[in-house]
Amino acid sequence: MFTQTLNLRFKFITGLVMFALALGLCISIIMYFHFNSLLESEISQRSRMLLAQSNALQDYVKTQLRPEMFNILPEGRFVLKAMSSSYISRQVMANLNIQDASGYHYRRVSIKPRNLESKANPFEAGLIEIFKKDKTLKIWEDNTLVDGKEYHMVARPVTFTESCMQCHGDPKDAPRELIEIYGGTNGFNYTLNDAAGVVVAGFPVDMIREPAMSLTLHYLSLYILGIFLFAGLISLFFDRLVMKNLHELTRIFRTRFSGEQEQRIIDRLGQKDEIEGLIEGVEELATCLSSARTQLVEHAQTLEKRVEERTLTLHTESERHLADVRLFVSLLSGFTGIQNTLSLITGVLENVGNRFKAKQVVYYCTVASENQYSWKKDAVTDTLDQAIKELLWKNEVLFENNKLYVPIKSQESHWGILCISWNSQPDPQDLDPAILLALGLQIAILIENIQAFSNIRFQNDMLQSIFEGISDPLLLIDLDANIIIANKGCDTILPAESRSEREKELKSLLSHPSSANKNNTILDLVIKKETPVSQEIRTPENRYLSVDLYPLPHQDQRSLRIVVYIKDITPEKQMIERMQQTERLSAIGKMAAGIAHEINNPLGVIRLYTDLVKDAVENKDTHADIDVISKHTRSVQKIIQNLLNLSRPKQVISGRCSINTVVRSVFEIFKTQGASKRITIEFDLEASLPDIKCDAAILEQILTNLWLNAFDALTDQGKIHIHTRMSPEKQVAFCIEDNGQGISEEVISHIFDPFYTTKKIGKGTGLGLSVVYGFITELGGRIEVKSDDTTRFCIFFPIAEHETNLRTLP
Repeated sequence: MFTQTLNLRFKFITGLVMFALALGLCISIIMYFHFNSLLESEISQRSRMLLAQSNALQDYVKTQLRPEMFNILPEGRFVLKAMSSSYISRQVMANLNIQDASGYHYRRVSIKPRNLESKANPFEAGLIEIFKKDKTLKIWEDNTLVDGKEYHMVARPVTFTESCMQCHGDPKDAPRELIEIYGGTNGFNYTLNDAAGVVVAGFPVDMIREPAMSLTLHYLSLYILGIFLFAGLISLFFDRLVMKNLHELTRIFRTRFSGEQEQRIIDRLGQKDEIEGLIEGVEELATCLSSARTQLVEHAQTLEKRVEERTLTLHTESERHLADVRLFVSLLSGFTGIQNTLSLITGVLENVGNRFKAKQVVYYCTVASENQYSWKKDAVTDTLDQAIKELLWKNEVLFENNKLYVPIKSQESHWGILCISWNSQPDPQDLDPAILLALGLQIAILIENIQAFSNIRFQNDMLQSIFEGISDPLLLIDLDANIIIANKGCDTILPAESRSEREKELKSLLSHPSSANKNNTILDLVIKKETPVSQEIRTPENRYLSVDLYPLPHQDQRSLRIVVYIKDITPEKQMIERMQQTERLSAIGKMAAGIAHEINNPLGVIRLYTDLVKDAVENKDTHADIDVISKHTRSVQKIIQNLLNLSRPKQVISGRCSINTVVRSVFEIFKTQGASKRITIEFDLEASLPDIKCDAAILEQILTNLWLNAFDALTDQGKIHIHTRMSPEKQVAFCIEDNGQGISEEVISHIFDPFYTTKKIGKGTGLGLSVVYGFITELGGRIEVKSDDTTRFCIFFPIAEHETNLRTLP
């Protein structure tokens, strides 16, 4: 048995050790290449540092030591050991190599050096050629053989700078001491920036390979030692966990099975190793179990009668429990659609009465109202004793006089007592106290839920009423400006019918740049900072909107929700603009009145004397000159009259007229002028328009000013479009549109100011549109200007009443 146990253990441990050795070998190879890579990086850095030390030493000689020596020594003197960068760097690096045990390689060489020891070998000459061909190459690095030994080399080119040309340029310019030492042949005649040499530095590759191999073998040795220790531990655990259980299984077979067939199974366990013997033993055991099963079937037939009796008992109990389940299900399903507590209690009483086949079911409410609710309304109900109310403070039910009292309570509240009564004694097994207490708890929870639901529904209805009662647009959106809910006021700014189109319009509205941060839209700013944002927005339709965005707090890890409140402030803006315009006109009118009165008197004297002079002379040329003076005097008086009109108190303009008739009349005056300038004039006059509240003469003056402005804005072959219509505000609208140069936003804000004009000197006084604005204001109308591809003036006239007291202007 020991030999067979050893055989099983040997198979397992041998396979485990072989697998571990293969794994260790792979790990060792990986570690060797990893260590080799790390040491290669280290030797590369050391080679570059060695080259950097040489460069720093040479730069110090060139920039510090040599200039200082030139300042100290007499002119023309040169000390080789103190001023030659090549000599000093070569000597210092050689001494450093003697002190350094690593045995690095360093050489500064050239093609034709002064010192023959610095003459480049073929490898170094090849490097010089590489640097000459590729001027952009600053460093070279690779492995190479030096005297049969492999080194990791780093090289850089030696180029001649301005400071080097004294000693390496023309021999005539070289120091005398340098010529005496090296002669005047080698090391001269180089040109500026010529790459004539190379500096090579490096370390032997054996510095990294030997440590990497040694370290890898060291780790491999430790790993193999660990494998054998691990194999020993596994062997102990294998004996403990596997072999011990196999021995125990064999002992059980020997002690529990004494038959001839069972004995054959035990003999098979001892003939082969444990696993193989166990498999064959199990097969024999299955045969034995099959035989035992046949015997059990025969024995089971005797149990059928007892099973039938037990099944009947269980069926009765299951029917009872199924009725309880149906009761609970009906209570839960009946909660859906219930509007109030009374409907809930009515349904509960009916379900309980049907379940327990009761004569009557009564619910006594012990909260505030002390009401009673009966299943059968025509039956008489008794009052509830105080002793029965004490059940609410106990965790039990009470049965007396064919009446069952169940407390209706939850962990939070006590609601009342449920009384179930019968005509005769009910089956005690049908009154399980645990089921009844659970029924009372479920009814209490339903009452709490229906009351909570009623409160939530009331609050929701109230919030919905408030939400819809706000006349301004109010929305709830998500991060992508998708509308979650919106009130009816949104139809004023989002008129589209489909939801997608409305969301598209809203996204366009919220994509306006923020006034606080031009790089973000107002929606992005709210999402980023999660703070409220308020901003006024001007739409392409010249509507002004005040937009307020309020981010809601996060709940249940949901994404951010934002409340959007939008108010149309266009009327307020227009009112402010009209007030400002009126204030400007009032201030300028007062100033103009003073100026007009001061100028009017001299003009009257001028006209008087021109008439006297005209009567006194008979020369026709003189009369023509006097007529010119009179003409311009009358023109100035007309301007002064306009100024006086601006400054005088406003009077109510009476009268009524047909706007289409006046438009056609004014057109007859200007059609010749339009034809001469080749201007096309188009009409679109709506028929059957009511009369407007304006005198025809005043309307002619208004239209004349607008027509003249349109003509002045057009060049040859321009177009003017005139149309009249009834506006949604029940006013008559007159619009004149031209395709001239247009008016900038800055100019539009001042066009109604007196004396403001963009025309050339002598072409306009700047009073025409001011007079028009004054007339329209007196009429109670309004004027709008819009300029994009075309310039459009729209005047809205009030409709004349059927009966008016007509008055004319003085």
